[in-house]
Amino acid sequence: MLTSLSACATASAPRGIAPELARKVTADAAAQVRRCYRTPKIMGEGKRITTRLHVRYAPDGTILGLPTVISQSGVTPSNQIFADEMAEAAIASVVRCSPLKLPPELYEFGWNSFELTFSPALRG
Repeated sequence: MLTSLSACATASAPRGIAPELARKVTADAAAQVRRCYRTPKIMGEGKRITTRLHVRYAPDGTILGLPTVISQSGVTPSNQIFADEMAEAAIASVVRCSPLKLPPELYEFGWNSFELTFSPALRG
């Protein structure tokens, strides 16, 4: 299940916790990462690329390994040259914001592994 968190990010919510708490925690995490996101200086068409990452966190909020790209959408022949740069920007924002301030007690509910989606075109 993906929950919309902001204009530029969505994240999968931890399972096994109350939906209201899941929304608050994922929104807080997305806000932390959003502050670290830097849109690359590329042409407008490149900013239509949406990048989905798989991210793993330790209970103390540090990332475990590098985030991996699950998929990218919005890639066209005219903006394909920017796909790697958009993925690198998304990964860099997660690394830059580590450690996140996450409730360690949610780790047991699957918070250690989730998806973040970056869509700079939706930032406004």
